[in-house]
Amino acid sequence: MNDQTALITGASSGIGFELARCFARDDYRVVLVARHLDELKEAARLLHQEFRGVDIVLLPFDLSRPESADQIYAETTQRGFQIDALVNDAGFGETGYFTDTDMQTELDMIQVNAASLVHLTKLYLRDMVARNSGRILQLGSIASFSPSPCQAVYAATKAFVLSFTEAVQHELKQQKSAVTMTILCPPPTDTNFFHVAHAENTRAAQHPASARTIAEEGYDEFMEGAARSLPTIGAKLNFFSSLVLPDSMLATLMNTQLHASQK
Repeated sequence: MNDQTALITGASSGIGFELARCFARDDYRVVLVARHLDELKEAARLLHQEFRGVDIVLLPFDLSRPESADQIYAETTQRGFQIDALVNDAGFGETGYFTDTDMQTELDMIQVNAASLVHLTKLYLRDMVARNSGRILQLGSIASFSPSPCQAVYAATKAFVLSFTEAVQHELKQQKSAVTMTILCPPPTDTNFFHVAHAENTRAAQHPASARTIAEEGYDEFMEGAARSLPTIGAKLNFFSSLVLPDSMLATLMNTQLHASQK
């Protein structure tokens, strides 16, 4: 039996849940973090149903609250858990012209998608570096690579995650640390994201990738210590487009994906 522990935020559904499933399959203790306890309990029920005997810990914390990262770290420390794998999956979006969208929603988005990610990374990475073992998976997006009109703040948070991750990856190499950090950049995926972001009827939402496919491919590359995971051909094409097209054209292309589908 594996005696390692993985902590996954945003673990009650979508890619976060599917990543928790990958860890459970590999006999990790899984610490599931999300806002709603009832949703965490349902996620735990499904995991127990598939993987009997898996050790599951539920931590209901709202990462839009700045104090949550410290509270999560204190809770896992108090319980004596060494976090061998940290997955910063929690995140959400909002769709619409920036002049029309809600300011508090976007401030909460910055807190969840960027600030809490940095905070949790700081707390657990220090421990990992001190013992020279551990791995961290950061959730980016294909939106990390280009400006995204009608999801301006969301795309900016994902660009931040990309820049932050790549910088810390370089620092870990300079420190000659065995700790690895991977950024997973999925394409539009079949999760609750589009509902929360009020984007169910956009072109981007019409043919999403499977959350399980994204998680399993990302998990495999994460375990190999890859710097970046671009699951599916669509994600790879988006990335390569960002290397050759100017930002103005990328913004135009992204904008068309966030307009209503003509189906």
